[in-house]
Formats: sequence, C-alpha cells, structure tokens
Amino acid sequence: MTTQTLVKKLNKEVSALRRDVEIVKNAVLTAYRDPEGEYKKSFIKKMLARVKEKPKYRFTTREAFLKHIYGGEK
Repeated sequence: MTTQTLVKKLNKEVSALRRDVEIVKNAVLTAYRDPEGEYKKSFIKKMLARVKEKPKYRFTTREAFLKHIYGGEK
C-alpha cells in the first residue's frame, strides 16, 4: 500500500472512532442530565438535609400509607 492509501484508511478509521466516542459520550452524559432542567441549589440542599434526618413516618401497610396521604380517607 502506498502512503496516501494508508493515510486515507487511517482517516476513515479515526472518523469512525470519533463517531463512536461521541455516541458513548452522549449516552453517558444523558444519564446525568435532568431532562426538565437543572434543580435549584436550595432544593438540593433541602433534600440532602432531609436524607440525613430520621424518618418521621414509618408505613408498614398500604392502608397506613394511604391514611397518611389522604388524611384518613381512601
């Protein structure tokens, strides 16, 4: 093979690899993006603080959960 042929072959391979890397990058980054937009920092702080707290309610049955949610009504 001539040098020019090898360069063309390498360019094709590099282009294919660039496309593959772009696809993988988009797939990985999509998992970390919020489709609705970014969360407010105040919301994130509040949720992280609540995660550290002890739970205020413990639901052992479906009925107990629904009673809490609906205020006694089903």
